[in-house]
Amino acid sequence: MSDQISIPTVYMRGGTSKGLLFNKKDLPVNQAKLTNYLLAAMGSPDTRQINGMGGATSVTSKVCIISKSEVANVDIDYFFAQVLVDEAKVDYGPTCGNMLSAVGPFAIEQGLIEAKEAYTKIVIRSVNTGSIIDATIPTPSKSVAYSGDYKIAGVPGAGSPILLKFKNIVGGATGKLLPTGDRTTTINGIEVTCLDVSMPIVMANANDFDIEGNETASALNANKNLLKKIEEIRLLAALEMGMGNVNGKVLPKFALLSKALHGGTITSRYFTPKTCHETHAATGTNCIASACLISGTVASKISNIKVTGEDKIIIEHPLGSIDCIVETSTTIEETDSNYIKSCGVYRTSRKIMDGNIYIPKDIEND
Repeated sequence: MSDQISIPTVYMRGGTSKGLLFNKKDLPVNQAKLTNYLLAAMGSPDTRQINGMGGATSVTSKVCIISKSEVANVDIDYFFAQVLVDEAKVDYGPTCGNMLSAVGPFAIEQGLIEAKEAYTKIVIRSVNTGSIIDATIPTPSKSVAYSGDYKIAGVPGAGSPILLKFKNIVGGATGKLLPTGDRTTTINGIEVTCLDVSMPIVMANANDFDIEGNETASALNANKNLLKKIEEIRLLAALEMGMGNVNGKVLPKFALLSKALHGGTITSRYFTPKTCHETHAATGTNCIASACLISGTVASKISNIKVTGEDKIIIEHPLGSIDCIVETSTTIEETDSNYIKSCGVYRTSRKIMDGNIYIPKDIEND
């Protein structure tokens, strides 16, 4: 008899992230027990995650837990878990838009959703934030197509485009579009915008942090004084946002913004929050793109674009750019929670492995 527990799982890339996807029925319901399972699966805490499936970075230490939804007009529930690399913690607060692109293919191949000819549309609920996502999955011959010619920055090669249209995305973490009540707030002498669209983010002008804003992720991660300053302001901003003490938590995220250099709308360096993302989070893209369309925010002052009601925002990041189509109301005040109607991004996904993952049976006693 084995001294390990065997759990069915699929290892997938979703957008520019990578992680494990589970059917909810195969995992424990008790959250403390679930946390122990996920830490063991990823090999945390360990900076190398050598004893698990984690890739030693925050973007490769992610878990998606999928189930049929019991909510009316929703097909699939998606519960996200961010497994910290070097701490024995799992954060169930955020969601991940990149991994979301793997949810639809997983649901189809697990038999949770019946594939349609050509394209399969799936309504997904983010359990973490309450947002609703309409996902369109290419399914020629009623099977998932992973190969294609669509490229996303930060991922070698190309894949089949998956459209993710995010709805009901305002105030998921704080209940407000502008959690501080203002378009800008001054913290430690720095002007910041705090916005909650898909993901609560504290955003600031990169120049106010004595950087250009176009540095590489590795250069920014090596700048310990910068990271310390960011964390100090993030913690204070979270209090202003009504999120309490977020020390040790990954929300809110942080972004340093600057002028676009390659024909885009704005440049972003997105922190997760203690390291700079090598590309950009999809949910973070929604938030920053939305901020560009609200006058008076840090993002709007930098991008200075004219709002039409359906705008394509191009966010430049360390390895390229990511596009976001933002639909806004033409009749509602910019600060109203209903002003941002939806955000749409294209991602790709790939199934890397499926089978069983094994974790020590003795964690049952922890």
